[in-house]
Amino acid sequence: MSSIRKNLFIWLLLGLTLLWAIAGAGIYLSVKQGEVTKIDSELQRMEGALRFIGGSTFRNPGPQRPDRLIVRPPRENFQPSENRTTPENRITQRWPDFLSAGGPKYIIWLNKDTVIRQSEGLSTKEFKFPEITDSNNPIFFNISLQNGDSMRAMASTFRRFGFGRPRPRGNEGMRRPNDESPAQNQEQNPPRNISLTGIIALNSKPMEQTLNTLLFGIIAIGIVAGFFSFSLVHFALKNGLKPLYALGNKLASVNSSSLSHRFSKIDLPVELSPICEHLNKLMERLEDGFERERRFSGDLAHELRTPIAELKMMAEVALRWPENNAESHANETLDIAQQLQEIIESLLALNRYDNGDEDPVYEKIPLHKFTKDCWGPFVQKAEEKKIKVTIKISNEHLIETDPKILRLIMNNLFSNASEYTPSEGIIDISGNQESEGHIISISNSVENFDKEMLSHLFERLWRGDISRTDGSHSGLGLALSKACSKCLGLNLEAELIKSDQIKFVLSRTDIKS
Repeated sequence: MSSIRKNLFIWLLLGLTLLWAIAGAGIYLSVKQGEVTKIDSELQRMEGALRFIGGSTFRNPGPQRPDRLIVRPPRENFQPSENRTTPENRITQRWPDFLSAGGPKYIIWLNKDTVIRQSEGLSTKEFKFPEITDSNNPIFFNISLQNGDSMRAMASTFRRFGFGRPRPRGNEGMRRPNDESPAQNQEQNPPRNISLTGIIALNSKPMEQTLNTLLFGIIAIGIVAGFFSFSLVHFALKNGLKPLYALGNKLASVNSSSLSHRFSKIDLPVELSPICEHLNKLMERLEDGFERERRFSGDLAHELRTPIAELKMMAEVALRWPENNAESHANETLDIAQQLQEIIESLLALNRYDNGDEDPVYEKIPLHKFTKDCWGPFVQKAEEKKIKVTIKISNEHLIETDPKILRLIMNNLFSNASEYTPSEGIIDISGNQESEGHIISISNSVENFDKEMLSHLFERLWRGDISRTDGSHSGLGLALSKACSKCLGLNLEAELIKSDQIKFVLSRTDIKS
């Protein structure tokens, strides 16, 4: 059996778990992106050192000239060799962490097959020549070394301008021998525009340690948050479903003697208010049903008591005065037996039609002729009471139905109309063929009838005559007609169109007018 509480618990817990997972993943990826951006910025900062190293490697001292061709400046203009700054010293001064033990790894190519400089112990198998399509934008990637370390690397291309002849120091220029032409000197100069490709990489182990610590913290917090979420969802559902449990307990206490009880919507959640309204309507229907059953039991007892009392009285008379037994006594006994049989047969038929045990056999019938045939047995009674009867049904009006069941409905309606229409009253029978769904309507005059009686018309054994002095009717005709209409898929309704006129309408339920 499905449980609302179980389903809510599972879905809420899954939802909270998903939210925690998304939040944790978002934090982790955000921190990771920040760390990667930080390393990339550091690599871009060190790109200047990579350019400097590449340029220092290609510094050209220029062509060698005999001393006699160069006018040397005074010796005091030269810097002592021990005080000169080497490229490594200049790198150490500008980028102190570049040449440290834990510094970056680098490699510089002149072309794909020529490495001009690289860090000590670095293998070209680990640092492969990169393919860079845009020289203005460096590319970043990850490298895994053979020792298991992982590094974040940046590859870029840059141009370092080489140097030609050394510029003389002093006020005198460099003298060219007479036998050397400018064209010959130009051919000896090295290329001045050199394209280099380099990779510089930093160890990403600190970043991985930071991310691993963060991941462990997220998982630990997630476990703790999951436990609290479990407790919170359990507590919330327990308190949230309390009104539903309370309503269920009240409903469980309802029995046949407390059908007049109604459920209060005070202090109920908004979601339970419609349920409470429907339950109250259900209680009203149950109360009405039980009340009808009580009335039916009382009416049935009254209906059977009279003929049984008559049979008893006639049997006692026959036993006390057997010599007075006449044919009239036998006829009266037969009439009483027939009356009881009609009641029993009507109740059995009513039960069959209510339960849908009868299968209708449909065929097309002319409504005008069929109506006149059904009205035939009641013509004499209507004439005796001087009732004005009008039948307004077209001769071409055809309907498809079960004639046997429809005849039972018509007979009960016509019997009711002829019996309760007062003298010189009116009975109007009409069938509107143009109105979709309408089959037939029967209206007749009435006396001493009000709207309160209208709601009891189709109840079993209900009669307007409380004293039940008339033994020709049992109060089952209209109830049986209602059940037969339901069996045919029709709807039989009654309405008080005037204070002294009632109307019965038989129509189809599958067509909305």
